[in-house]
Amino acid sequence: MNDNKTRQTLLDQLSQEEQSTARKYMSLAVGSDSWWALGQYEIITFCLASLPGALGLALRKLCYGRILAQIGKGSVIGPYVTLRCPSRISLGSNVFVDSGALLDAKGTGSLIQLGNGVLIGANTVLSCSSGRITIGNDVSLGPHSHIRAGIGPVTIGSAVTIGAQTVVISGNPSYERTDLPMKQQVGSVAGVTIGNDVWIGVGARIVDGVHIGDGSVVGAGAVVIKDVPAMAIVAGVPARVIGQRSASAPG
Repeated sequence: MNDNKTRQTLLDQLSQEEQSTARKYMSLAVGSDSWWALGQYEIITFCLASLPGALGLALRKLCYGRILAQIGKGSVIGPYVTLRCPSRISLGSNVFVDSGALLDAKGTGSLIQLGNGVLIGANTVLSCSSGRITIGNDVSLGPHSHIRAGIGPVTIGSAVTIGAQTVVISGNPSYERTDLPMKQQVGSVAGVTIGNDVWIGVGARIVDGVHIGDGSVVGAGAVVIKDVPAMAIVAGVPARVIGQRSASAPG
């Protein structure tokens, strides 16, 4: 525990009287104090974010490259996708971000980096406050999931399948001090690491400090509070090992 440290919350930032409303918006939504960046962000998202059909997909692909850090060949952004601080968001090739998703990279030091062949399901949230979300190649993230990099990072390897309504949270406040609100205390900041070739079932919950080994399986609805060994099968609340995958050659 980091008992002597404190952290500034989003509400603290919004309540700073010395900053104008416009400056607060630019910091939290645009990720820049440039009026030119604000103008580009507002015009592009206002005109294109809700545009339906193939025309909307094509124009977002063409124009979102002006506000994103990177958008690779063949990548597609669906309608009603919200991008916050897009200059800190990188999309590899053949990425599909489905409708209603939120990619939010606000906060000092925050980044969202998606590899190649990544699918972000409808209404899924990837959000940072001062952490980083890094996702490898060939990853499917089911709809209505939430990946949150609070203070620590969230790192997801390649060839990973994550079921719908899964929650991955890095960073937890401390509760050791009683003279300070818990939300202002810095607790666990270890982050979450998910290895390669991992299958996570629908509705799983993964908390800060967990490392999920390569080739492992996390059952639907499991609450993972400690490391998962490579090739293990875990399930339950809290999750425990119920089996082991064995190497096999094709018949």
